[in-house]
Amino acid sequence: MKLRALNIISEVLFFISSSGLLVIPFLNFEDDLSAAAYVVASLFWGGLILGIIIQIILFVTCKKHTKVKRSKTRRTVGVIFLISVIVLIPVMVFCSDNNFILPINLFLILFSAETYFVIKRMECLK
Repeated sequence: MKLRALNIISEVLFFISSSGLLVIPFLNFEDDLSAAAYVVASLFWGGLILGIIIQIILFVTCKKHTKVKRSKTRRTVGVIFLISVIVLIPVMVFCSDNNFILPINLFLILFSAETYFVIKRMECLK
């Protein structure tokens, strides 16, 4: 039960980290970086690093369990990741002036990759 709670905590941390990318278009980069920019950066890196540490702990624990088949949910998240990666290049080329499309695409890439591993650990911890 503790390990499942850790997995959920890592998903929340990953969501906080990924959500930092959605805030970037609203930050003011004209002058010096504002305090909000530092808060967003610290939430991004803090959530990412803590989530990865928790996933490493769960990975070591899951090695002891038997392997499970891929679920449809994990496949769906993997497909979302691949589509987001494929769409990233045209977005960067054709919509480079748009401040909202690139952060949304990066959010989808990062969050779907993180969610894939959280679902994988969840299947192992059942």
